[in-house]
Amino acid sequence: MSNVQLNITLPENIPTWKIESLIPYDNNPRTHSEEQINQLVASMVEFGFTNPILVDRDTREIIAGHGRLMAARKLGLREVPVIALSHLNEAKRRKLIIADNQLALNAGWDMELLATEISALNEMGEDLDVLGFDSDFLDDILKTDLEETPQNHDQEISSLVERFGVPPFSILEVRKGYWQKRKKLWKKVIGENGESRTGTLFSDKTFIGDIGTVSILDPVLCEIIISWFGLGVGTKCVDPFAGDTSFGFVSGMKGCEFTGIELRSEQAKLNQERCEKANLKSKYINDDGQNILKHIKPNTQDLLFSCPPYFDLEVYSDLPNDASNQGSYEEFLKILENAFSGAIKTLKENRFAAIVVSNIRNTKTGCYRNFVDDVIRLFQRNGMEFYNDIILVDVVGSASQRAAHNMKNRKVVKVHQNVLIFYKGDPKKIKEVFSNDVFVDNFTDKEESDE
Repeated sequence: MSNVQLNITLPENIPTWKIESLIPYDNNPRTHSEEQINQLVASMVEFGFTNPILVDRDTREIIAGHGRLMAARKLGLREVPVIALSHLNEAKRRKLIIADNQLALNAGWDMELLATEISALNEMGEDLDVLGFDSDFLDDILKTDLEETPQNHDQEISSLVERFGVPPFSILEVRKGYWQKRKKLWKKVIGENGESRTGTLFSDKTFIGDIGTVSILDPVLCEIIISWFGLGVGTKCVDPFAGDTSFGFVSGMKGCEFTGIELRSEQAKLNQERCEKANLKSKYINDDGQNILKHIKPNTQDLLFSCPPYFDLEVYSDLPNDASNQGSYEEFLKILENAFSGAIKTLKENRFAAIVVSNIRNTKTGCYRNFVDDVIRLFQRNGMEFYNDIILVDVVGSASQRAAHNMKNRKVVKVHQNVLIFYKGDPKKIKEVFSNDVFVDNFTDKEESDE
């Protein structure tokens, strides 16, 4: 097959080289599946050969474009557009081979704008397969009707205090279209989540689930927990490891009274300022979570919701009483039990606790510490029943790249967290205490069938 026969458009004013003159780099760490090569083929047919191959001028060795070369071979092309580089030494050339691939992966998507563009292309009758997304993702995007931007801020806030529900299944998927839409709306209202670590302010760029980075609670998860396990407007919520403003802000917007204990003074101050500015009934107290009973009376709270530290996976401060800054896992667990045992005492009878956790690896051995079971046993020792175990499936992000690396040690990449639900009191009284209309079926039949 020739270029002319296939009508593969080549960029203007870019020299072409014969395919057989190009030399693939033997140590190229980037892999290309058959499916991805087929996607590149489809892209070339649709758009032309728009991205030239980078080569070393002297050695003719490929720096970037191994996948494009494989696609060109599959198309039967004899020549491909090439940009020859001569200014790189060996070290920089080898770094560029890696950076050219990784830097693109570090970009993200504005889900609202992406959905708008994909929906527009779909309405135009365009083939969406050439975009490179899998069919499930496209289905989620297309079946989600994006909310129009409210005319004013008051309308936007009003829409948030309306009951929001998803089917009460044991799996929650962050990557679903309706979830991303809701998160987008929350972020418009909350703005920057105001995470502070050692005096540095971090914006809302990483949410819980991006393990190993600054973690910020997903506001949609907060909303769901309040809707499912709280008692509606007037619910008193407590968190002995408050962290960022997500839960305090969301619970306040839902008409709840929130009290959070935060060890770091700068974080507690920032959170309080943000909630006061929004006129929310949310209070952040700067103290050790182990001292929670000094601030909150027993049997006064309706919901305990917390995402505790994950031992040394993320160290929040150098304070000696910071749970994340302990010398041993046993000392870390002792602080958690002291704080949670007090928090449990603040709960009224016949009330729920929701704790977001994940098993964490021992950095020395690479084996799991079984943090999830340790938390379950902690709550059971302090008089609470283990009632539900919800799996929160996170946005995968760069998981596929990390998975390939981790498999060298036969480690699988974790893309989920556990939301442990505990109950204080008599489970037989749940139907008496909690309303039966918490779940609103606001999805179409098609959407439900896809869950």
